[in-house]
Amino acid sequence: MIRFALALTLLAPVAVRARGADPIYLDQGWSGDERAAYYALPQGSEVMPYSWFLALEQPWAEKPFRDDAHIESFRYIPAAVNKFNPDGLPVGFTKGRGKDGKDWFGLTCAACHTGQFTYKGKTVRVDGGTALADALGFQSTLVTAVKATLAQPAKFDRFARRVLGEKHTPERAKVLATELREQLRVMADWEATSRPSHPGGYGVWDALGVLLNTITGTAPGTPDNYRVPSTPVSYPSIWSTNRYDRLLWNASVESVTLRQVGEVIIVFGRARATAGPDGKLTFESSADLNTLAKVYDYTSMLTPPAWPEDVLGKIDRDLAKRGEKIYQDQKCATCHPLAPYPTVEAKAGGRKLIKTTATPLKEVGTDPLYAEYFTRRTAVPGALAPVFKGTMFEGQQEVPAAIQFLATLTRITEADLDRAAKTPADRARLLGDRPLPQLPKTPAELQQLVSALHAYKATPLTGVWSTAPYLHNGSVANLYELLLPPEKRMKSFYLGHREFDPKHVGHRTGPFEHGYKYDTALPGYSNRGHEYGTGLADGDRWALVEYLKTL
Repeated sequence: MIRFALALTLLAPVAVRARGADPIYLDQGWSGDERAAYYALPQGSEVMPYSWFLALEQPWAEKPFRDDAHIESFRYIPAAVNKFNPDGLPVGFTKGRGKDGKDWFGLTCAACHTGQFTYKGKTVRVDGGTALADALGFQSTLVTAVKATLAQPAKFDRFARRVLGEKHTPERAKVLATELREQLRVMADWEATSRPSHPGGYGVWDALGVLLNTITGTAPGTPDNYRVPSTPVSYPSIWSTNRYDRLLWNASVESVTLRQVGEVIIVFGRARATAGPDGKLTFESSADLNTLAKVYDYTSMLTPPAWPEDVLGKIDRDLAKRGEKIYQDQKCATCHPLAPYPTVEAKAGGRKLIKTTATPLKEVGTDPLYAEYFTRRTAVPGALAPVFKGTMFEGQQEVPAAIQFLATLTRITEADLDRAAKTPADRARLLGDRPLPQLPKTPAELQQLVSALHAYKATPLTGVWSTAPYLHNGSVANLYELLLPPEKRMKSFYLGHREFDPKHVGHRTGPFEHGYKYDTALPGYSNRGHEYGTGLADGDRWALVEYLKTL
């Protein structure tokens, strides 16, 4: 696959103001057209037929569901009409032609990995950054809107007339109602299997629990494998990600292609892993691998954002220089290296990848539930038992869910590659330079995998100033708090504020109407651990914060 070169040198903090009421776009290596194309590229997500989404009203009003103020209430980002987005959909909301030939409304990685903040009346966009999106709230409200449409005759009549247009007849409307009920069943199933024990809100989502339930439960039709999601994570930034040797918070995936297919499935893509009457297994997903290859190229161009001094104020260079020495003295670069980064060779040839640090749970001390949930959960193979033939898991009534997840998602990705690639060279292009994973062959290899996954990934901190909240679960509100001893960190705070706090480096944390109160006492939400630098004198702490603004 041809890859664009990704420059990791720090950029001057230039802010380019777009025309009209658009936000300030930071210089991150994209042209306006490249950004707009990335926002709108459909990747295979299938939430509902596209015309239905345009016609759907809000549950409690006659206004369109896609109304900008309504979309912003979930902290997704409204967008203007352009040649890539003729209907003016929000960032990361797309129209895509499915493999069934129908046009579908879906979401993309841009919906969850595009940041935006305000400061003193100015709005700043951070491409590839941490979203404040409330994915669960959006999902639940969308399901409620469909229920309301079916339950209220006047609302359904307006919906049907918008969808059917000149073809509207009572008979066609009746057929549409039947189709809408069937789609509601599918949507209500995702909502039911995605709802965590402690519903989250802005800025955090249990994407791993959603994906595990889909791959081990929905795809093979094995409801016994569903578990209540319970491991919230913050949306990570994605600049430089394609150059890392590990790709998720817990380093469970190395293949970019596997990660991309999984990402599509998380945001309401379709996945299937079934056995026919003859026992033959069939695997497929709705992921569009050719479009995902384009997405890879765009994200490979993306560079970290530099602190916009013209918006957030000048960096105190003398204080930052002092902070740089503290960074060195505290050996922060052991886990979060500075350029030139340590590298490792890609498994399928030549390219150098940035070597990330997997810090064991006992060492980092942060909430372990995310890593442990992935490794301690089990699954029933069911119809997928043939997948394990010839392996150490053959004949087992239960297998580690992580193993079934990797085996099934790998088979789905392989099948998608077979369908999308016309030649061996095409397949190599779509797969990239990292092969799909192999199952452990011995108990020793399995234990090695489990031990490796009982760790959290640490990466370079370029652009870290823009990625609040911090730690894998978003349990620390700002950089200053991260440098405090855990017992002095806020026990609760509010997520969802767009307004930036340039002193503490994060967002405002006070209560506000409809805000999401993050409670660190909940399972999976703890803000303990990562005690590196927490013993500093307060003046040194502020110096280190100032230095982190420069990265």
